[in-house]
Amino acid sequence: MRTLSVVMVSAGFWPAVGGSERQALEQSAALAARGHRVTVLTRRLGRLAACEEFRGLSVRRLPVFGAGALDSFCFLFGVFYWLLLHWTEWDAVHAHLAGSPALSATLAARLLGRPALVKLGGGRGIGELAASSRTAWGRAKLRVLGALRPLFIAVVRDLADEAREFLGPVPIEVLPNGVDTSTFSPADAARKKELRVRLGWPADLPVFLYTGRFISEKRLPWFLRLWREASAGRAFAVLVGEGPERAAVEIEASGGRVRVLAPSEALSEIYAAADVFFLPSTSEGLSNSLLEAMSSGLAPLASAVGGTAETIEDGRTGLLFGRNDEPALFAAVRRLIEEKGLVERLGRAARAEVEAHYSLSRVIERLEDLYCMETL
Repeated sequence: MRTLSVVMVSAGFWPAVGGSERQALEQSAALAARGHRVTVLTRRLGRLAACEEFRGLSVRRLPVFGAGALDSFCFLFGVFYWLLLHWTEWDAVHAHLAGSPALSATLAARLLGRPALVKLGGGRGIGELAASSRTAWGRAKLRVLGALRPLFIAVVRDLADEAREFLGPVPIEVLPNGVDTSTFSPADAARKKELRVRLGWPADLPVFLYTGRFISEKRLPWFLRLWREASAGRAFAVLVGEGPERAAVEIEASGGRVRVLAPSEALSEIYAAADVFFLPSTSEGLSNSLLEAMSSGLAPLASAVGGTAETIEDGRTGLLFGRNDEPALFAAVRRLIEEKGLVERLGRAARAEVEAHYSLSRVIERLEDLYCMETL
């Protein structure tokens, strides 16, 4: 593989901690670790440096002004101008999310005859495609983006099917998110006990964990209410994240045996200290947190929606319940607490599934091939 110069375009990037930002960072850093030159174009917010070298990446934060549409237009124009100005310095452009910056990135690539990839985000019905389809500007953006025909990346088949509904017969590659299986790995019993002592978690109770955004689509208060009843004080729950639903989560957590934590840099240790990962979403693409948890050997407990249902085999690599099936969720929590060896068996199978299909190295190898294609 020859050395490539790739431009990653992402409206949000490190130190932002959303799923899209994390995946953009991990893919970029993995490419850089393999010897490629990676430049990240993102928005300059607050007092962040305009230029920064980080984990082998050249991060360029472009100035934006105002909010809403003005902010989007500034970044759209800035990306287009930078790509044309530095046209000799890159071989391919990869836009994370099909927002306005993806338009300018794809147009610049088309003018210069370079490959352009656009990664789609969100889950069916609640993601960026569905949101764009509800406004005149959004529908126009989708029409133009479809006409420009970059290679769209969908993390699961469900999202690829939705993309064709909104974008027409465009080229789409189904390529899952990748997880660093070395960083996110299972802990043995001694290490797990050590981590729990350090974190102040009980050593004698199964720990149910959630990491990610506290937003309504995740239904965290709903889950906690049912979990508390099903567990009957025989388990401990930890939720790590931030978002508009935080106050509601904290209210539901106030009854004890539930801890709510701010986003942490030590996520790999938090995963390793837990037993079960829960994801009760109404819709999902492919959750980075789910893959990290599976890689860490946790037993997934999740609603059977979108990419989650494609990723987890019920009863083998995790337990699934219907989107609104409260009795099934209640029963699953009880099984995970009471059925001897179930959590360990599901966790081992989940880890093996990630190693076989979702390792970051496999994803990066495929991206290298796509960046080298003559026409996308």
